[in-house]
Amino acid sequence: MPAILDFISNDWMPLAVLTKLAWLVQIGLMVHVLKTGRPYWWFWVLFSAPLIGGIVYFFVELLPERRSSGGSGLFARLKPRSWRIRDARATLEETPTVKTRLALAEELSDAGQTAEAHAVAAEALSGVFKDDPHTLAEVARYAIELSHWDEALALLAKINTRADRMLALDVALLQGRALLGAQRYAEAETELRTAAERYVGEEPRYFLANTLRATRRESEASALFQEIRTRFRKAGPAWRRTEKRWYRLATAALKQPAADHYKK
Repeated sequence: MPAILDFISNDWMPLAVLTKLAWLVQIGLMVHVLKTGRPYWWFWVLFSAPLIGGIVYFFVELLPERRSSGGSGLFARLKPRSWRIRDARATLEETPTVKTRLALAEELSDAGQTAEAHAVAAEALSGVFKDDPHTLAEVARYAIELSHWDEALALLAKINTRADRMLALDVALLQGRALLGAQRYAEAETELRTAAERYVGEEPRYFLANTLRATRRESEASALFQEIRTRFRKAGPAWRRTEKRWYRLATAALKQPAADHYKK
């Protein structure tokens, strides 16, 4: 911090200060590009047009990301997560429906409060919704995040997917994840390959790569992790917003020695 202040204070002329602050912002944006896996050509945009490039980056990359974080209006989308959880709790108290309950569970899960998200969502499995396929799938997902493999598989076994192809893909993905966690690798690979063929997103491919690694097919696993990273960097903003988690996990997996994985 002292170095930054010295940098700014060398010349207190308003234009000079604004110019230096603009470059500091540009450096921060370049770091953001690097850490979040944005395409490398953003470096050229930010470097060659410090002010205009930063404005373009804000509207193309940062603002849509904030808008996708939840809520129906701009101010709701910019609310801190704790405020959105508070509002979701209030909405559930006023209107106790399955929809509002699952909305609260989603906010809790996004905040890392997976155990409470699971508990909140599980309460929706009652009455006429006790066998609702989409609710079962949501609760199973939270169970998987908590490593409750048997519970997840039991919930997924109740789901009838014959009339819903999209739900069938989600269930195949969730079954693959639960089977992987239960170390039933052959079954997990079958489900994850089925999901990866038609699923829009990197989640099944990431867990398929983990299945390959768990069965000591390291070269295949590494190639798949790298493919996830490559696709992410070449994709547009919408894809990067939804697939950021899998890009980061694939990056971390490539840095992890295979031997460490086999010890688990």
